[in-house]
Amino acid sequence: MPNVDWIDGSLFWYGWEGGKAVWRRVRSAGPRGVAVEGDAEAARDGEWAARTLGVTRACPSFADPVLAGLARRYARLRPFAYGSLYEGLVVAIVGQSISLASAAVAQTRLSRAFYPGLEIGDRRYWPLPRPDDLADAPVALVRGSGVTTRRAEALVALGRAVVRGELPGDEHARRDPEEVYAVCRGLPLVGPWTAASALIWGVAAADAYPAGDAALLRAARASFGDRALTGSGMARAAEQWRPYRAWAARLLWTDLFKKPKRGERPLTGTTYPLENAMD
Repeated sequence: MPNVDWIDGSLFWYGWEGGKAVWRRVRSAGPRGVAVEGDAEAARDGEWAARTLGVTRACPSFADPVLAGLARRYARLRPFAYGSLYEGLVVAIVGQSISLASAAVAQTRLSRAFYPGLEIGDRRYWPLPRPDDLADAPVALVRGSGVTTRRAEALVALGRAVVRGELPGDEHARRDPEEVYAVCRGLPLVGPWTAASALIWGVAAADAYPAGDAALLRAARASFGDRALTGSGMARAAEQWRPYRAWAARLLWTDLFKKPKRGERPLTGTTYPLENAMD
């Protein structure tokens, strides 16, 4: 991802705060805390860690025995989020129907179109474009990131909607995700998966359900031992996971991706939107 990476036991993040781009590095500080450093205001570190890393939230319990077992196995799971509904929508629109790797490349190209980036350690980071960046951008510039023309148009429209004050605030999204989900569905090219994914990865909504997510279906088939499970069948089963369907999805994703392929760094349980989702 252009603004987040996990390197040598540290999470690096570069994003917008108080009208300027700032960076943070986060490391474990024992079983009950994290250490944060960087050039952001230290007084904001706690709120940022709660909003982005979910450090104040704990994995819920489930009646379903499979999910209950996963909740015990990943008891320290916390809900990573980009920190805003707008950023969740940008990530979700870019990531429609493509792999995680392809989405990361497109996000990086999109971010590089607006900012020179910042060198931290051995790599360069770019903050995601701000709403006014996208609102004023030619569609061709956004299209240069590798997204389709329709997605480029949707990203520009999203920026304009935010600038006009038409997108609900982040606290509203956390407080009433179902209402905000309906508002998001009214945006261009935002279907059920994109709206739910924006709530999960933007503000860590607890009960958003990304219908049609191929990786989630694959994870459920593996965890429940049912190769014949369909998307509609899983959606019906997910009704029993309310009000924590997003938590259930995180647990299933984490279990599916817990073993990295040869040569790859391991993914943590609090990482990023996964592959091959469809609206």
